[in-house]
Amino acid sequence: MIERDRELLVRLGRFNRYLGAVVVELLQRQDGGELPAEGLCALADRLSALAAELHARAAEIDGVVVATCCREPAVLPARQWEALEEVLAEMCERTSGALEDLHDRGRGILETCRPAGHPALTLPEGDSLRRRIQQTIGALAHLADVAPDDARAVRATGEAVADLARHMLAHSPNPVP
Repeated sequence: MIERDRELLVRLGRFNRYLGAVVVELLQRQDGGELPAEGLCALADRLSALAAELHARAAEIDGVVVATCCREPAVLPARQWEALEEVLAEMCERTSGALEDLHDRGRGILETCRPAGHPALTLPEGDSLRRRIQQTIGALAHLADVAPDDARAVRATGEAVADLARHMLAHSPNPVP
C-alpha cells in the first residue's frame, strides 16, 4: 500500500507541475473568448480520474469514504444550472459598475441548490420573486461570511431583507393588514 500511496503522490506532483502550462495553453487556444471545449473536457477527465483514485484510497485507509473530504457533488436540476449560467453570463457582459448584486445573486443560487432528488420550491410570481429571493439569500450569505461586524453592511442587508418581505406581503394571495 505504501507503494500505491507514493504513486498517487507522484501523480499529484506531476499534475501540479504541469497545471500552469495547461492553463496557459487553454488561454492561448481561446476561440472568440471561449475556452476550447475539448481541452476543458480533457482536463476535467484527468482531474476526475485522479480524484476517484484519491477517494478510493481514502476509503481503503478509513474503511469508509471520509465524509468531510470525499463528498459527492450535489446533482443540480437543469433549472438551477440555467440560473447559475445566467448569472455568470451577466457578470461577463458587464464591463463597469458595481457587481455586488450579481455576486450576491450567484451566492444565493448556490446557497439554495438542492440535490436532484429533493423537491424544488414552487414560488409565486416565478422568476421575478425567485430572483429577489436569490439575491437576498446571497446578500445574507455574503454578510455572514465577510462582514458580520460591518454596521453599514448589516443595515444594507437588513434593508434588502425588509424590501423582499414587503414585496412578498404585497403580492401574497392573503395580504397581511
